[in-house]
Amino acid sequence: MKKFIGIVLAFVSVISLSLNFYFYKNIRGQSRVVDVVDGDTFQLASGKRVRLLGVDAPEYDRCGGPEAKEKLSSLIKDKVVDLKEEHQEAYGRSLALVYQNGRFVNQEIMRDGLGVPDYQKSSQRDILTRTYHQARDSKKGIFSLCKETGSPPDPNCVIKGNIDKSTYEKFYHLPGCKQYGQVVIDKDIGEGYFCSEKEAQAAGFKKASGCP
Repeated sequence: MKKFIGIVLAFVSVISLSLNFYFYKNIRGQSRVVDVVDGDTFQLASGKRVRLLGVDAPEYDRCGGPEAKEKLSSLIKDKVVDLKEEHQEAYGRSLALVYQNGRFVNQEIMRDGLGVPDYQKSSQRDILTRTYHQARDSKKGIFSLCKETGSPPDPNCVIKGNIDKSTYEKFYHLPGCKQYGQVVIDKDIGEGYFCSEKEAQAAGFKKASGCP
């Protein structure tokens, strides 16, 4: 009788372990990345859309966007990821610190100069900010690809379109404007040159204060 009970218990243990492994594998499978949308957003097999917490990469159609997407794809596409400090944002996406096999994905995007901080709170915010400054100072990624400080590439299109990074208001600066020489064009966030005031205004920019 004891032998029979022992066999039954062993059988139950095997079944239990098999089921646990099955459910664990299934759950992990739902955390596999099936699509990378851009340099900071991707989708899991579960259907969940996730954005890298603390990182703002260029949109795909802007300067640095394709490079950022390619980098994120190389890190996580078709791989299982772990999400830490996850919470939802207003658009329904999950924001998270993302790890792939122990590698901190958010930091890797920053390390290559393919994102800037969004300064949202997390346990890794200081690390992300420090990595961003290192990439910027080394002129990696968008800091060499997308920053224009010299003469306009087209002498017929010299009006600078600038976006205030604290308010996101759009202003344009004519060559005679007070701060024209100090304005740096960040193409990765949608800044650029215009050939006429009408063109700038059509794009949503208004004349900056200090302009004649």
